[in-house]
Amino acid sequence: MSRSDVSKLLQDLKDGRLLNEHNFEGLDVDAYLDQRDEDPFADEWMQAYEHYAGDSTVAEDEVLRQIRETAFKRTLALTGEPELAGYVSDDFGLIGCYLLQGGEQNGFVERLYEGYVKA
Repeated sequence: MSRSDVSKLLQDLKDGRLLNEHNFEGLDVDAYLDQRDEDPFADEWMQAYEHYAGDSTVAEDEVLRQIRETAFKRTLALTGEPELAGYVSDDFGLIGCYLLQGGEQNGFVERLYEGYVKA
């Protein structure tokens, strides 16, 4: 994992290969957001965030800002749901931080990313 992986993530978002109408088809937004706020998801997400994005110098990288902004805007345009867009933006910020730091594998972050890719 490297800066090139993060750049590819940003390009995939911009080109619509990630976050398209298939990601949100049939999604009950309220139920989905409620589920994310419960354990074990909420706990695992927070642990991953603290580990990979807790370092503000990494989290403030310009490419990560662009990833978060692009994810937010695409989600909002596709769903009209600002709260959902915020969660998706946070997810992609976490995924980007994970990719930038590389090295060790994290099953939770990888499953989170795969959930967006497979949709």
